Amino acid sequence: MNVLLHTIALEPARWLPERVSQPLPDMLPSIAHAGFRHLEIYEPHLAASKDLEALKASLIANRLAPVILSSYLRLNPAQTTDAGLDADIEKAADLVECFGFQKLRVFPGLGMRPDDSAGVAIFLERLRRLAARLPETEILLETHDSSLADDPALIVRIVEDAGLPKLGLLFQPLKFTDPAHAMRQFMLQKKHVRHLHLQNRDAEMALVRIGAGLIPWSEILTQLDAGVGASIEFVPAGMRPVETFRRDEAIREAAEDAETVRSWCCGRSMTPEARDA
Repeated sequence: MNVLLHTIALEPARWLPERVSQPLPDMLPSIAHAGFRHLEIYEPHLAASKDLEALKASLIANRLAPVILSSYLRLNPAQTTDAGLDADIEKAADLVECFGFQKLRVFPGLGMRPDDSAGVAIFLERLRRLAARLPETEILLETHDSSLADDPALIVRIVEDAGLPKLGLLFQPLKFTDPAHAMRQFMLQKKHVRHLHLQNRDAEMALVRIGAGLIPWSEILTQLDAGVGASIEFVPAGMRPVETFRRDEAIREAAEDAETVRSWCCGRSMTPEARDA
């Protein structure tokens, strides 16, 4: 399995108003030294970069490939107008084209209710509009709570109804403290899963190492096709406040969790193409 580092794991300010506490180029040498080669990039890290060409050069110099743009594109019709959406799609397309992202992560209508049938129809139309603008880019709908993904069957129907060959799901459990629910969700969505966000939680929802929480990731990962990848999204050391955050510790935990994931998957047959996807 190709295991990416999601740069949000190294950003302690991610839920604060400023979103970003450190420049992305400052992180890249340490990320590369830890053995990562592929990245999912937290969009605010790009928005905070004053010189995107210099950032591209730094990625190349550190032999790091930006694979997934973790976008905050708003497809909820209650949150943005059609004109505003078109402008936001162009901004996302500019980043995809600038950095050569292969995949775009989007939320499936944050704030939308699964029982809003009219809203679901508009969401589908907007999804098709996004795909038409980026026909070569794989679009990943994250199964995130407080969105249309709250209904696991509905998000499967959306993928199937959209009829887009480059559309799939980015799986994460809706309920981290209910492993049985997580497994039911996964089995329902498995055939459409193209990537995963990896984190784990204990019964109190505290973040723990990937093999120490309630979600049986080893069982989930070994049921996927070899071409499906995953991103280390959060690690315990990354949950500290900005003033006590230690990047080296968070990177170390992320690298160790990535190695754990690879050890679970090492028995599967994997083509070179899948390994480098």
